[in-house]
Amino acid sequence: MAPSRCHRLLLPTTMAPACLALVLVLLLALCAAPAPAHAARALTPGRAGAVTKAQQGGSNATAAAADEYLTPHNQARAAVGVPPLRWSADLASTAAAVVAQQQRQVGCAFVDMGGSPYGANQGWASYRARPAEVVASWVAQGRYYTHANNTCAPGQQCGTYTQVVWRRSAEVGCAQATCAAGATLTLCLYNPHGNVQGQSPY
Repeated sequence: MAPSRCHRLLLPTTMAPACLALVLVLLLALCAAPAPAHAARALTPGRAGAVTKAQQGGSNATAAAADEYLTPHNQARAAVGVPPLRWSADLASTAAAVVAQQQRQVGCAFVDMGGSPYGANQGWASYRARPAEVVASWVAQGRYYTHANNTCAPGQQCGTYTQVVWRRSAEVGCAQATCAAGATLTLCLYNPHGNVQGQSPY
């Protein structure tokens, strides 16, 4: 696997014609910075309402939203024996700025995180996806990953899974933006970044 590059995967869900409005198209991407010396992209904060309650500071609602991201991350990490992640308000704030800018300027397209010092998992859904659901889609890539030889099944992507369970990553912060027609863009940032080429995640 070449984990220092962005991993993108399109997963169309087949549904009956009557359910076309609910079609789920989930794109998964992982971009780990090649070296932590690169500076993060300077981004302007989003408009009010562009991001979910997970990014609004200091309230009980914020803690509950953070738990929606943390719980599935830490369940996946516990399953392979690595320490839990801590929530980072700073990373969440950075993620909120990124998704707000993407929502405002480029219609919720994925952002190129190659110049960031952080690891990044991104997801897009055609409907209002819950945080735990998005994280679960990243974790689901684990079925294609073989730890014994640190490889991904041919034709599959494992990068979002290996970032979720990367042993050296200690903290995470996430944000979502609601896009046109109710779609959702999700971004989680990880520090230190994972997916270092030639290293095993755990």
